[in-house]
Amino acid sequence: MKYLRYGLWGLALGMVVWWVSDRMIGTKQEEVEPRVRNVSSQKIDRMLGSELPKADQGKKGKVKGTFDGTIDTGAGQEIPGEKILRFKDKSGYQRFLKSAPAGVVLDQMDGLQAVRVKDGEWLKSMTKTSDLEVGKNYYVAVPEVPGEVKTMGDAFYRVVGSDALKLMGAESVSANWGKGVLLALLDTSLNPTSTGLGSEEGHGTAMASLIGGRGGAAPGAKILGFTVLDGKGTGDSFSLAKAIYAAVDQGAKVINMSLGSSGDCGVVREAVAYALSKQVALVAAAGNEAVNRVAYPAAYEGVVAVGSVDGDRGNAQHLYFSNRGEAVDVVAPGFAVVADWPGGKKVEVSGTSASTALVSGAIAAVLSREPNLTGKQAADLVIRYANDTGVAGVDEETGAGVVDLQRVFERNQRGIVDLATAGVVLDSNNGKVTVAVQNRGTETVSSPVIEIRAGETTRKFYPGSLAPGQSMEEFVQFDPVRAKQEGGIAVGANVEAPKGSDQRNKNDMWSGWFKISK
Repeated sequence: MKYLRYGLWGLALGMVVWWVSDRMIGTKQEEVEPRVRNVSSQKIDRMLGSELPKADQGKKGKVKGTFDGTIDTGAGQEIPGEKILRFKDKSGYQRFLKSAPAGVVLDQMDGLQAVRVKDGEWLKSMTKTSDLEVGKNYYVAVPEVPGEVKTMGDAFYRVVGSDALKLMGAESVSANWGKGVLLALLDTSLNPTSTGLGSEEGHGTAMASLIGGRGGAAPGAKILGFTVLDGKGTGDSFSLAKAIYAAVDQGAKVINMSLGSSGDCGVVREAVAYALSKQVALVAAAGNEAVNRVAYPAAYEGVVAVGSVDGDRGNAQHLYFSNRGEAVDVVAPGFAVVADWPGGKKVEVSGTSASTALVSGAIAAVLSREPNLTGKQAADLVIRYANDTGVAGVDEETGAGVVDLQRVFERNQRGIVDLATAGVVLDSNNGKVTVAVQNRGTETVSSPVIEIRAGETTRKFYPGSLAPGQSMEEFVQFDPVRAKQEGGIAVGANVEAPKGSDQRNKNDMWSGWFKISK
């Protein structure tokens, strides 16, 4: 994640004109908000000339969080000159601490009987014993946002700004939300020595504001900061694992990790397993590498892996750089989100770091309102009642969908009828518009009507019923050759409950113009 606004937004004049025209289109915003959408926003990676790699075969689902006898299995970026030693019994661990060569022990973790050490010739003799395992220490860092997002992002995505809470169904947030909840923030220092915008020292401050500040859903939460990243936004797996243990032992119910690593480290896996055994909610960034795999620790089973979408309320767009994969659980706003910065400054932050902090705040808000829940139970509710977006159902880009706290809080309130147009996806090559709809209410809706318009073609669909939380999709074909000749195609979608019974019809309709390059 990098802050975005200070001279990096040099859009071409044509894009500026296009963007202004986009803002000026449409009437009656409360009913339908017309949009201009470049079709490349569906696959922005192609427009930028970088095809995404195919998902790794045979690696479906999340990595299990239980200790499997090896200290690490990852192939991430190892910290040179360091190793992690894990002792099988306490006596061997204590003997080593007493007899270790001077200066080789960099850090220790009593809970796991593990030490971080300098590599060297001295270690070769120790590896012959069966009393310990030797593993790698990996770099952990703030997820970086690709540079082109800073210069071209506005042309494809809608800015979130200060609307993150509104986009997550938390418009009625009060000072009591999060009260009584201890939340651990594993990040850069919350007391940075620098307040400048040229480093990552303010990253922790920004994330804290998206959890419990004016931009977060849990202003009443107590945030306990653990410094695991330096001023450059870089840390290591051992320090991360140690902080997870410490946070759990100090009573944290939610642990926010707006960071990630490409390496699967055994001590982090064990720390995650320890936290989950205490029913703590672990929330981590999926990563911003635009790959089909999720970063660690988000990849571990039981950790809430958070991806990013833009600020389009009616049809939230997955940000192309937000990592994909079956491990993705949920998404939150993550494009140009207003956050605090040291020195009383405000910045716009983007990426899965920001989205992760917003989700952690949402979980803390649920815990404060329902104190009988464990952190893990609150996290599960946030995922279960997310708003579907994109294609129907759980998918590898957005998981269960966009966090919606209103749905979580109203889940036991009968009589709510709310059908929504959840996603509109255009396939310009095959001439196909697919529309997903979702029942976001608490009652089964019988005989809904779905209407889709693509150019001059309009079709209606009549599904039998939609149960609470259920999603489905229908599609309409159009002439792709003609659409390219005309520079794009107008698309509209609408879903209706019978006899106007939908109590929240602002999300029923979507319309826009998809620009298609010839």
